[in-house]
Amino acid sequence: MVPPFTTDTPQEINFNPDLSEIVQNTRRPNLYVFSGSNNSGKSLLLKFLKLQLGPTCYYLSPVRFYHVYHLSSVPKDPNRLTNYDQQFHQTYLNQEQNHEQNFIDLNTTITTLSNNKRKLLLELCSELIGNTFTIKKVDPNNDFSQSYVDMDGYNLNVSSTGTRLLMTLLGICFDESFTHIIIDEPELGLSPRVQSAVSDFFQNDTRRNEYFPHLQAIYIATHSHIFLNRKDFTSNFIVSKNGNNVSCQQIKTVNDFHKLQYNLLGNTLESMFFPSAFVIVEGKTDYNYLERVISLKFPDNKITIIGSNGDPKKKVHSLKEVIGDLEKSPYKTRVFVVLDKVVNPGLKAELIKQGILEENIIQWSRNGIEYVYPVQTLCKIFGCQPASVENLDLTGDRITINGITKTKNELADEVTKFYSGQEILPQELEQFLIKLEASFN
Repeated sequence: MVPPFTTDTPQEINFNPDLSEIVQNTRRPNLYVFSGSNNSGKSLLLKFLKLQLGPTCYYLSPVRFYHVYHLSSVPKDPNRLTNYDQQFHQTYLNQEQNHEQNFIDLNTTITTLSNNKRKLLLELCSELIGNTFTIKKVDPNNDFSQSYVDMDGYNLNVSSTGTRLLMTLLGICFDESFTHIIIDEPELGLSPRVQSAVSDFFQNDTRRNEYFPHLQAIYIATHSHIFLNRKDFTSNFIVSKNGNNVSCQQIKTVNDFHKLQYNLLGNTLESMFFPSAFVIVEGKTDYNYLERVISLKFPDNKITIIGSNGDPKKKVHSLKEVIGDLEKSPYKTRVFVVLDKVVNPGLKAELIKQGILEENIIQWSRNGIEYVYPVQTLCKIFGCQPASVENLDLTGDRITINGITKTKNELADEVTKFYSGQEILPQELEQFLIKLEASFN
């Protein structure tokens, strides 16, 4: 239970799971990433983590834009951690605004580090950004002249805000007073290339511990897929908020991790011009009919129908060569195989072994796609009553009803031509379409 945000209007915030559990489970050296939409409760969660972890945890808010022309010496206050913590509590309880202020600016960050730590900070920033940073004197011939940070021959003050942002962020990480660092949206102001460099550095346990051996954990809230923890996908969480209830869902499978990546890209598979789903069918007539039905049912989605010529296993294998291992693919729940009632023994088990979900193997109750044609369309083609087609008997390649004979291919062509999307479909086909839609919605 989180303390109320305001002193005038008590408000209880409930977390599921209780975030004290997350604190207890994340004390080993690692990187933890929280993602979610705007107003999902990410910043709220980070603030609560800060309250739980105490004075040796520093919260870096989204606003980190500082100007520093000349460096000015700042005495190190022995009570600074307590003061920062008290300021955070006061701001946290402020009913007027959300917390968007840092208590350590860039000048303080640079000047309070030891000489060795400051040297490492400049070296690390040089490596991640690609520029060269050094400390220089305004007057090289006067040791008492003011110092400044030089970047490739220019004062840091004329650098981008992103450069100063990165130096502030990393500089605070170098401060051995802190055991935990919380970073709210580190992507702000950083180009994707620098985001990637920083993320790779944070995820490299060896290098991170080389520079920041004092840090037990880093917590990040982000909208950027680049900052997701790719080394340990279970260290990623999705945050959502409903009223005063904030949930924190841990990513547990590779498939869920890939879904999260696509969501953070601001894209679905469809908006990236990928199919919404794949449907593998057995023969030509299955292909023609289901392609027509599905395209009319889901006009805004690209669903790829694949004919297998009676060998769905081979097509699944070929599909995996294109989209990768189904077990780790965002398509895991979006690949379907449609079978007749009569199939080779063990086929379903082999498809499951290939990565097809058992519930995504659709097997008709009778042997033939013709049994899931719309009854009213068949009546129109054969000029008969529904009773004549409901007990349809398929033997061989020809179908005769009411004295009219059609081959299976001829019938499929006519059914496909007449089908408008308004017809009543057999129940088992409707159930398949519902399941198909659920896979991409």
